[in-house]
Amino acid sequence: MKPIRHLFRISTFKGRVRFWVGALIVAMSLLIVLSLSFLVYKIKEDETAVYLQETVELQSRFIDRWKRERLVDVRNLAALYTSFDIQADKARVKTELENLLEAQMEFRSVSFADASGVVRWSIGGAVGTSMANRDYFYQVQSTKKEYISELIEKRNVGESVVVFAVPVMRGEQFQGVVAAEVSLELLIRLIREIQPRSSVDTYILNFEGYLLTGTDSVAATTPVSTATALGRKFDTAVLERALAGRQEKSAYRNLEGVKVFGAFAWTPDRSWILVAEIPHVEVFEPYYTLIKLMFAITLIVLMVSYVIAIGLTSKMEMLIEHLRQGTKHIREGHYGHQIDQSLINSAPAELRELSENFNVMSEKLKSTVVLLEESAVIDHLTEVYNRRFLMNEGNKMQMAAMRAGSPCCILLIDADYFKSINDRYGHLVGDRVLRHIATVLIGCVRTSDVVARYGGEEFVVLAMNCDLQQGQELAERIRAWIENSPYREDSFTIRISVSIGVTQNSRTRKFGTNVLEDMIERADKALYKAKHRGRNRVVAESDELEEADSDPLQAEPGYSRRRGQDRLPASESKEKSKGSKEASDGKEGAAGDGDAPSQGSEASGKPSGDGGDGGD
Repeated sequence: MKPIRHLFRISTFKGRVRFWVGALIVAMSLLIVLSLSFLVYKIKEDETAVYLQETVELQSRFIDRWKRERLVDVRNLAALYTSFDIQADKARVKTELENLLEAQMEFRSVSFADASGVVRWSIGGAVGTSMANRDYFYQVQSTKKEYISELIEKRNVGESVVVFAVPVMRGEQFQGVVAAEVSLELLIRLIREIQPRSSVDTYILNFEGYLLTGTDSVAATTPVSTATALGRKFDTAVLERALAGRQEKSAYRNLEGVKVFGAFAWTPDRSWILVAEIPHVEVFEPYYTLIKLMFAITLIVLMVSYVIAIGLTSKMEMLIEHLRQGTKHIREGHYGHQIDQSLINSAPAELRELSENFNVMSEKLKSTVVLLEESAVIDHLTEVYNRRFLMNEGNKMQMAAMRAGSPCCILLIDADYFKSINDRYGHLVGDRVLRHIATVLIGCVRTSDVVARYGGEEFVVLAMNCDLQQGQELAERIRAWIENSPYREDSFTIRISVSIGVTQNSRTRKFGTNVLEDMIERADKALYKAKHRGRNRVVAESDELEEADSDPLQAEPGYSRRRGQDRLPASESKEKSKGSKEASDGKEGAAGDGDAPSQGSEASGKPSGDGGDGGD
């Protein structure tokens, strides 16, 4: 099966189109040829059956009329013998016999035999011979009726005859018989004269099916014997039909083994059977020529139709190929691939709709992939880069900077007392404050810098081509800008401050598994110091500070190294309690007097509005 599929390339759309179009045309052509062949065969079979039947019936009527006419001739002669005195009018009887033979050249001989069977007068026969032993004489003598004999072979002359015998009566007294012989050759010649086509073979059989006459080919192989043997039996299918009295149209094998169509007809007296046959090949010779012509025409139509079908489907194949290539491009990651509109415009309606839908889906896929890619690296709340992007791409940027020998800084930024904002104003307001901080950060940095949300209320700025001093200046600018850009809504204003830890890249890695993790950890330590030095300040990484400072949790409690646990000092606890009381009295609804939010208010443990790392 596989070699056939490969041969016709039916595994592809083009191959299937070509194969099935060709197969359909061949099937339709064969169906037409076979249908027409069957129809023509049946028509010719019916026509041949009708023609042969008409032929044998015409010949049967002709023979019957001919026999009756010859009987009339013999009957008239018998009447002369009845009215004349044969002994006295010998000359007149002879003259009448000669006139009859001259008028009817079909008679071979005419004779008169007396009651004893002795031939008394004869023209063309022998006088004095006896016909008493002849079957026809016996039949006429015994029945006193006219009689037509079977085929009689006259061996002395080498021919066969049919005898028409009529009784000569004087009242009730039998006087003799007038017998007239007709040669078989004459009968055959007469039948052929009324035969429409020379290719039709006609046979005369007796009522038992033995041959009386035949064509030259049959006669040459069919010796006709005496009246008792009569000849060769016509042992074919048509004889069976004749004896059974049924006509059939189907072909059969004749005496010579040739396939023929045949028909039969009985003479009215049912003494003879006429059979007409025509060779099967002659009937269908024009038909075979027609079949060959139809096959040739079908082959031409097949080739032309195939070429036309290929031409009609070529545009569809081209468009489907572009669709296939388009899906291949999309699979390879080239989203947004479009099919040429000029190809779509000339395509069928179904393929045009399919191609247009492909272009629409391809464009939607491209935008969706872009959105997904952005969602994978963009923080959905603040719309800056997320921690994943920072850790993946930021590390690559740091490595590139290290190879190039250029400095870069990490700014770790944490919003001061952010938990109190969530507690006092709610998480939705806290989310908007984070977006506000992110907007300020984007406005402060260069386009080459990376701003990312690290977690909760913490942000990271990766400043490229920036040494530690420049990083401190950038951090101070950010701190001041945020301090001077409070978050405002219609009914309140929230002042915001941030603490920032700054560090520069170094070839010596102390923490983490890569340069970026090392810088973030060192920046986190600097941020830790900024928190415990009072917040709202910038602290750069300093070896001297790290060596001089002891544990800041003991020196200045209030900031936990666990990010998001920005605790208030004890001195601010009272302010927090006061703020809480004012909140319960409903007096904190409008904080637009320019003062900072109640940073001393201690949170009750609510999570960040974004669900960050604890998010205070």
